[in-house]
Amino acid sequence: MAKKIYDQIGQITKPDSIWVRLGKPVHALVDKIVKTDTAESRTWSEQAHDVMVEDTMLHAKLIMYGIFAILLVLLVWASLAQVDEVTRGEGRVIPSRQVQVVQSLDGGIVVDILVQLGATVKRGQPLIKIDETRAISSLKENESQYLSLRAKEARLKALANGGSFNPPTEVQEKAPDTYLQELQLFNAARDELNSQINIARDQLSQRERELSEVQFKKEVAIKTYDSTNKELAANRPLLSSGAVSEIEILRLERDANRAKGDIDQASAQMARLTAAISEARRKVSEAQQSFLSKVRTDLNETTAKINSLTQSSLALSDKVKQSTLTSPVNGKVSKLYYNTVGGVIQPGKEVMEVVPSDDALVIEAKIQTKDIAFIRPQQPAVVKLTAYDYTIYGSLDGYVQDIAADSTIDDKGNAYYVVKVRTNKNNLGDHLPIIPGMVAQVDILTGKKTVLSYLLKPVLKAKSYALTER
Repeated sequence: MAKKIYDQIGQITKPDSIWVRLGKPVHALVDKIVKTDTAESRTWSEQAHDVMVEDTMLHAKLIMYGIFAILLVLLVWASLAQVDEVTRGEGRVIPSRQVQVVQSLDGGIVVDILVQLGATVKRGQPLIKIDETRAISSLKENESQYLSLRAKEARLKALANGGSFNPPTEVQEKAPDTYLQELQLFNAARDELNSQINIARDQLSQRERELSEVQFKKEVAIKTYDSTNKELAANRPLLSSGAVSEIEILRLERDANRAKGDIDQASAQMARLTAAISEARRKVSEAQQSFLSKVRTDLNETTAKINSLTQSSLALSDKVKQSTLTSPVNGKVSKLYYNTVGGVIQPGKEVMEVVPSDDALVIEAKIQTKDIAFIRPQQPAVVKLTAYDYTIYGSLDGYVQDIAADSTIDDKGNAYYVVKVRTNKNNLGDHLPIIPGMVAQVDILTGKKTVLSYLLKPVLKAKSYALTER
């Protein structure tokens, strides 16, 4: 700052400087004021008087030069020195968050009260403990059903996929009896399926063997029939010559007819056996499909029950967790609705109230509409509480947190904008509490300007209005 002033004075004292040119009339004016007579024909006393006058005038010149220099320095300083440009408004302290109400979702019997009225609490600190016996019992029962269903699910999956029974490790560790029971059911179901399939396959094999026997008989009958017909065809011409008797011809015809009957009978048996074989094969496939269908149906139902129990377990776990009521925020216990151990809390009822004690305050300030254009979020601000003399107790630093989107009109018709300022701390000292409702003056730093611009502002404003009236 001092260097800038010296540089400005150096510029001013140059011979061709405008200030030097402006100083020449001042020199002339001073010479006129302290004009002396230089006539040579003077007496000694007159000359002595002239010397005294010249000394006096020299002192006067030096004083006037000093005043002029001081004014010049002040002018340079005013053109360089900057001051804060502040927008002021009146406001009041408001809670940064609403009073927090602690409620019990499920209710229950009070086992222990861990805090007292007026106690300072931290976020997550236990406040009241509710009896959790029934909730834990329900949770354990639910867990037992869950493990049983998981074991059943593993059994059904193994049967459906044809694999081995391999339930989750938690089932083997936490429910070994259930594991053994499901293993027995798995072996029994697999044995039953194998038994049904084996019976159907045995029937199929029996029919296939019968079909093979009938086919063999048919082939024999066909060969017999063919050979008999050939023999009959060879002997029939010899009947007229008497070389072959008629009885022999009749025997051959009888044998041919018998063979033809055996062929027809075998064909009929083959048709019946073929149908029986198809039925046996269908029974084998049906036994497998029926078993798999039942297993898959049970598996889907079991999976649905597991999903339902999973959700139920989450709810029960939360119920056990909710048996210990904790503080939602840092603050102070302002109300305590239950003071008796063993008292019954109804579901959804209020248990206590906690007033938040954040590390900062929020001041709701009223800013005139003519000043709102220069206010921006995050601008620094200074809060001075009227309840405490800021010259003694100091003020609070903060910043602009929020600006209202529209102006508000009070009962007197005055328009203003609501600006919320958040402080960096929430107190002026250990023994100087700040509570909601306290009135404060808010100074918002909107920029900087020089002292000269501040002094010239009314002049420039008057100039803009001068000679413009109607």
